[in-house]
Amino acid sequence: MPETPATQTRKLEACFDANLDFPFDSPAWGKFASDTHCSVTSYTDLDILTTGLRQRLFDFSYLPSSNCFFLRDAPYRGIVSAMTGLTKRAWQSSVFVVAKDNPATTWQELRGKRLGYINTYCTTSYFSPSVLIGREGFVLKDFFDAFPVKAWQGQIDAVLAGTIDATMVYEDVWLAEPGNAQRTKILARLDDLPTPPFIVRNDLDEAIVTELKQMLLGLPGGEKGALYAGFTDYQDARMQRWFADLAALPGLAHAA
Repeated sequence: MPETPATQTRKLEACFDANLDFPFDSPAWGKFASDTHCSVTSYTDLDILTTGLRQRLFDFSYLPSSNCFFLRDAPYRGIVSAMTGLTKRAWQSSVFVVAKDNPATTWQELRGKRLGYINTYCTTSYFSPSVLIGREGFVLKDFFDAFPVKAWQGQIDAVLAGTIDATMVYEDVWLAEPGNAQRTKILARLDDLPTPPFIVRNDLDEAIVTELKQMLLGLPGGEKGALYAGFTDYQDARMQRWFADLAALPGLAHAA
């Protein structure tokens, strides 16, 4: 029996990555959620989020771009991509940082050192170093002593506290705190990375998809301190280039 498409009277189910700090207090989101009877489950465990999407338990999701690599065969499509919060771009950068007094001048000098990441789906902190070193034939967890730390500024704080030697972090986070440039240094970077997308089920009612997309594109993008601020059209070409980078990794980078 075919699945019943979503309608305005059926409760919508969505799953969001809790680390992405979506503006749930926005009146536009509140109206959409009320009109569509939408319920959101926010996850910090992205294995559970990804599994739920594979099982088609959710109508739409706001998630890291790298999760979508593991959902390539799932019946979802992108509708918008996030804009970076500080630099206001449709793409993001990840920078490889160490403490200012670290004698290393390249990441290659840090073999065996401690590297902190947010989670094993994170585009900027896990897959970015995986791709960076993978281009020279290395596997992340063979090259570094890699383990999770607190997200975003927490990554940089862990470097400064000496609990890790290095991290790759979303550049807008590094730029947001002026003291970061004074106390840390950048050894490498990856640019033109896809930002987090909204994906929807292929069979979701097109009227709801249109309403969701219009609401997201209309959200203001000037929230001070927001990780991502506003949305733009879905960046499919950028996403496909990232998928090619992940597919080329030596060994399986995803550790979960």
